[in-house]
Amino acid sequence: MDHLHMQADPRLIRLLSQANAEQLDGYLLVDLSISPLTQRLILRLHEQQRTLSLFQGTPEEGFSHIAPHLIRWGDLSATERNQVIDLDQQVPAFAWLWTSNEETPSPFSHLKSQMDMRLPNGDLAMLRYYDPHVWMKLMDILDEEQKKELIGPVQYWSVNVGQQRHVFDSQGTPI
Repeated sequence: MDHLHMQADPRLIRLLSQANAEQLDGYLLVDLSISPLTQRLILRLHEQQRTLSLFQGTPEEGFSHIAPHLIRWGDLSATERNQVIDLDQQVPAFAWLWTSNEETPSPFSHLKSQMDMRLPNGDLAMLRYYDPHVWMKLMDILDEEQKKELIGPVQYWSVNVGQQRHVFDSQGTPI
């Protein structure tokens, strides 16, 4: 495993090591609406076509500067990885996702398909599951089937909220 920032969350470092041992693909899901700190780094990567905006191909496409973005962990340099790890400790804007490289649908397709939810009156609303604070609330209110549907092909999903790392398995169970 690459040399990572020494101040990194020990549980995150263990997760990265475990995912590497299990040969899982790592991704970052970043909510750019939370902080200008994340916008600077992620929008630079987006300009280099190294992120995918979940607003791509939607009516919200013009708002990529505040959209959720998906980034492959393996596409980041060591310096960029350390920057992300530092930002993760400062700003609750990141979800760390690990998938099997054989999973279908792709993480991007699946996550994009989860953006809209049908309200009881039939209207559509955007589900902000990519915001770590919202994610934590959803894990408290969704039933098992709803959690599995939301998580889809993701083996592990982790967020840092309130300076505490939370990790969920593919069933939405905290581990």
